Amino acid sequence: MHSACSLNRIVMNAAGGFMESGIQSVYSEGDLELAKNFLSSNLKMIEILATKDTSNARLNLLAAQAFGAYAMAFVEDENPERASALYKRGLVYSFHSLPQKKRFDEQVTIDQLENLLLSCEKNDVPALFWLGYNWGQFILQHLDDPMTIIHLSKVEMIMRRVMELDENYNFAGVDLFYGCFYAARPPFLGGNPEKGKEYFERNNELNGNSFFMSQYFLAKYYAVQIQDRQMFDSLLTEIEQADIDARPDIRLMNALAKEKTTKLRLMEADLFDTGE
Repeated sequence: MHSACSLNRIVMNAAGGFMESGIQSVYSEGDLELAKNFLSSNLKMIEILATKDTSNARLNLLAAQAFGAYAMAFVEDENPERASALYKRGLVYSFHSLPQKKRFDEQVTIDQLENLLLSCEKNDVPALFWLGYNWGQFILQHLDDPMTIIHLSKVEMIMRRVMELDENYNFAGVDLFYGCFYAARPPFLGGNPEKGKEYFERNNELNGNSFFMSQYFLAKYYAVQIQDRQMFDSLLTEIEQADIDARPDIRLMNALAKEKTTKLRLMEADLFDTGE
């Protein structure tokens, strides 16, 4: 029985490794339809692997990353409600992606979380990042729900620890997260457009000024929040003229920025006050 379990785990880890490699290779894919099809067709398989071996932190991390990335890239713009459900599923796996002794859930207290985060090290960054990402994205979809936004301070603590341990993880994703964290919320809900702008610029700097999701979110959240239409147009034009092949390692993210920019252009008239 023991050898059967061991063999099963070996097979699961091998399959997980294959999926892991696939997700990493998707970052260099410029054809959005291919990338979308890969993720959507493999999401359930990744979930099955994680469910079959619930204690496997690596498989849980894979599921957390896959659900979070798919929701942001291909669902949120068209169907925020479905994206919210996907972020929630990613969050469940995120909690199980941490090492056993460092695990917690949504009900963790601020003091408990502070102590747990202090025990985290650089190799815990991927789990912490995707936990904070999925949780934060879910909350941003429910800013009108007091029972959801009370957890925002916990997300901020988690991402602060990610920044302390490895700011460069996932293309400085923590800076992109903080940019949205501050710029997407109105000031009365703790938003701070100028602070958000600094994080977007920091992300772009760390990525050699060639990570165009920074410009996209800067336009979508910051420029709209301060009603700077000239800046909005300038940023979108920069993205539209960008060569996605200049950075093959982030071709997917830059292709996404272009596609999302096209959709954002169509909304421009509704996003800015004409003063009429």
